[in-house]
Amino acid sequence: MKRPRKRQISVFLLSFLDIMAGGFGAVVLIFLIIDHNTMEVIESANQDQLAEVRLLDMRKEEGEKDLAVLREKVAQLKLEIADAREKIENIQLEVDEKEEEVKEVERQALDQSETEKKLQSEIETKEEELEDIKQNLDDVRPDVLEIAGAGDRQYLTGLFLGGNRILIAVDNSASMLHNNIVNVAILRNREKEAQLQSKKWIRAIDSVEWFVAKAPISSQLQIATFNTEAKLIVDDGDWHDATDAQALQDAIKVLRETPPAHGTDLKGLFELIAKMSPIPDNVFLITDGFPTTDDSNASRRRTTIDGQARFELFRRAMRELPSGITVNSILLPFEGDPLAAGAYWTLSHNTGGTFMTPSKDWP
Repeated sequence: MKRPRKRQISVFLLSFLDIMAGGFGAVVLIFLIIDHNTMEVIESANQDQLAEVRLLDMRKEEGEKDLAVLREKVAQLKLEIADAREKIENIQLEVDEKEEEVKEVERQALDQSETEKKLQSEIETKEEELEDIKQNLDDVRPDVLEIAGAGDRQYLTGLFLGGNRILIAVDNSASMLHNNIVNVAILRNREKEAQLQSKKWIRAIDSVEWFVAKAPISSQLQIATFNTEAKLIVDDGDWHDATDAQALQDAIKVLRETPPAHGTDLKGLFELIAKMSPIPDNVFLITDGFPTTDDSNASRRRTTIDGQARFELFRRAMRELPSGITVNSILLPFEGDPLAAGAYWTLSHNTGGTFMTPSKDWP
């Protein structure tokens, strides 16, 4: 049997271990010798730098957020700028269009101005022709009126027949049926045809027709009737040219078909005149005496009225007459009003008009 083989010891192996052990000891010795405070300083420095880094990171994040907000605002501003530019362009287009319209209006105004000048020239020419015609008419119209009555008689009335707006007001109360009270009472109870045939009423209508025929052709006319109610009877109540023969003839026809009735309210007539627009500048008042009533309760309750009370009604009516109107009074005959002539003369004299009591064959 063989003997176990003896293990050989290597000197190099022992030396290596010694070297390693010595090196390890040296390291331990160095570790023990080194100052550990340096590591703490390094670690502290590193922590400060880390904090600064973190602070910078936070600022960076905030800056990025602010940048995002600014970018959003910039984008919004760009949109607003684009909208503003679009509005400016639209406004500029409108301005250009308005400028074109203004230029067109100016051109039309120039054309209209030329047209107005031509029309004005034509108007002046027509006015001159009209003045010539009026002058010719005045030359051929006599101052003396020839009216056939009991023989050929002539009357110089002195009535002012001019005026731009002439109102002919005729009294159509019951007293216009006759010259005395008894016959008035009789005719009031007669049929309409008998009332329309009253000579006094026919004479009043003929007087209206005479004034219409003698009015200047350049004037405007209106006819009013008054008893307890005052009203205008030419067409729709507006002023009509003196040359509007049809409207005036229709009004006179209405008069000839309307019999006199009721009492006389002169105040109502003057109130109607005050409401006319524009008011007349010349009035021909055809009546036969003082008023018998007005809108006051006291006058309407009376069944009879004396001369003094009628004169007081006349005075009250004068307060309603607008100023600046010429009143020509034509007083037809009627018994019972001896003061009427003087009162109506005073009215016409104070307003610059004419008073007359015509004879039986006028007009």
